[in-house]
Amino acid sequence: DEARLSLHLQHANVVSVFDIGKSNDTYFIVMEYVEGTTLKSIMESFAERGQPMPVHVSVWVLSQILEGLGYAHALPDPENAAKQLGIVHRDVSPPNILVSWMGEVKLTDFGLAKATTQLESTDPGVVKGKFAYLSPEAAQGTEVDARTDVFAVGILAYEMLTGKRLFLGETDWQTVENVRNCEVPSIAEQNPQVP
Repeated sequence: DEARLSLHLQHANVVSVFDIGKSNDTYFIVMEYVEGTTLKSIMESFAERGQPMPVHVSVWVLSQILEGLGYAHALPDPENAAKQLGIVHRDVSPPNILVSWMGEVKLTDFGLAKATTQLESTDPGVVKGKFAYLSPEAAQGTEVDARTDVFAVGILAYEMLTGKRLFLGETDWQTVENVRNCEVPSIAEQNPQVP
């Protein structure tokens, strides 16, 4: 499913998939190599210095992530142009955002993505994604749509601009409960640089 879905994604802010194949009994995906780092590494570097990311850099990175997601969310079905593929990434998180040394921001790992064209479906009540970046509906195991990805970008915004994790608990259970409660402290109160 990931390979079939990824072949449709051709955007500057999404890692390109060039080919899919099978060797013996193992499938593989030939993807664009992005020479650089992850958003996770960048955020950790700022955290080690006790600083949030600069506002202008954070806003630019977030806008690039949203460009890629907006493209994926609106992508038409190649077999029926009147219909969208209905792609939802479901794993928008710092390790899945690549930043090249040239400053390109690219979304990767559509391995958990859901689309209307999928061969396999997720059982009701099954939670997919990194717990600290789930939306409340994903944490409940209910149906998700593009808003789930936008919510995850909001979590990224909070973490980039404050230098603090938003929903991370001491256990996975506590993290999921924090997501379900969805209490978000003011960013501006924690970072006076944020208007």
